[in-house]
Formats: sequence, C-alpha cells, structure tokens
Amino acid sequence: MLNLKNDLHHTISSNAEVKTSCNLKDIPRLEEWPTFSGEGEYNHMEFMKTIDISKEDFNIPDEYISARLHSFATKSAKKWYYKMRQDHGRHLCNWWKEQVIYKWANYSWRFKMESSFEESIFNIERDRFISWFLKQKDRFTALHPYMSETMYI
Repeated sequence: MLNLKNDLHHTISSNAEVKTSCNLKDIPRLEEWPTFSGEGEYNHMEFMKTIDISKEDFNIPDEYISARLHSFATKSAKKWYYKMRQDHGRHLCNWWKEQVIYKWANYSWRFKMESSFEESIFNIERDRFISWFLKQKDRFTALHPYMSETMYI
C-alpha cells in the first residue's frame, strides 16, 4: 500500500536537498562578489543589499558568507573587519550587518545624506534629469530603506 504522505514528504525533502546543493554549486566565485570599502555615499547599503539578494537567490547559509567577509572587505573596511573579528570573534551574517550599519550608517552619514538630498537642485543646463532623479532616489532610499517605493513616489 502506498503511503502518500511519506512519499510526498520524501520527494519534497529530496528536491529541497538537490535544490540547495545545486544552488551552492551556482554561487558566484569570490571575484564576482561586490567588495565593501566603506567609501562612497552608499557603499555599505549596496553591499548589504547584494549579500541579502544573493543569500536568497542561492540559498546561501549565513556561515558561508560570514566566513568570506574578509574577502569582500577592502581598504578601511578590511582593517575595521579584522579589528572587529579579533575583538568579538565569529558571528553570523546578521550580526555583521548590524555592525556595518552601526559603523557606516551613523548620524554624520545620515546628516550628509539629508543635506545632499535637500541641497541638490535640478539644473536643466547642467544635469541630465534621469541621472539627477536616480541619485536623489538612491539618497532617499538609503535614508529610508524600509519604505516601499509606492510610499514615496
């Protein structure tokens, strides 16, 4: 007699295992990942967004990313990472994400983003509209990352 419930569970489990292992094989090589320098207006935001999307798309375990953070960091961010790792030991990706936000999305960064947003005035002779608009949108999104597009457009 067929036990449909167990057969279905086995099929789902097997498919999940195959999917996970297949996705791990498809993970981009280290040189294809973004780097994080801690420089630029939104370098930390772009880095974290890429990590989150990649984790979701490839079902990447936290441990995999956490173990490779030293390879993603460059310049001052790499020095910061090594110091934090030495002082606090191993942690999962979400802990590191909180630390990056605490370090780079601080009050002075927010003030700079808000000032840049408010002071930027479109000049038809100097600016291409789409470039100016997208830069303003990026600044706004960086300041309000949890707000949906429909809320501010």
